[in-house]
Amino acid sequence: MKRAINKGALATREAHGALLELRAIIEDAAQRVHAAEFEAVRLALAGEAMDAAQKPLQAAADTLRSPSFEAAVSQARDKMETALALHRSAHN
Repeated sequence: MKRAINKGALATREAHGALLELRAIIEDAAQRVHAAEFEAVRLALAGEAMDAAQKPLQAAADTLRSPSFEAAVSQARDKMETALALHRSAHN
């Protein structure tokens, strides 16, 4: 049983790491959208075209469409499921 608990602890740590990686990607996209928001407000107040605000917004959208984002989501999901399965088996 101790070995199963140790495996569960390690799997939980790996799941946490995967979620941290996913969070970093999402935070990067959020920062880009925030920059686009500020730029859009600045342009709107200046009465200028909104083209400059599109670039960071497009970059954020591209990040969330990227294979690396999809891989990070998949890895986080898989590691969470593995950790849950190990914890459940340790208690049975």
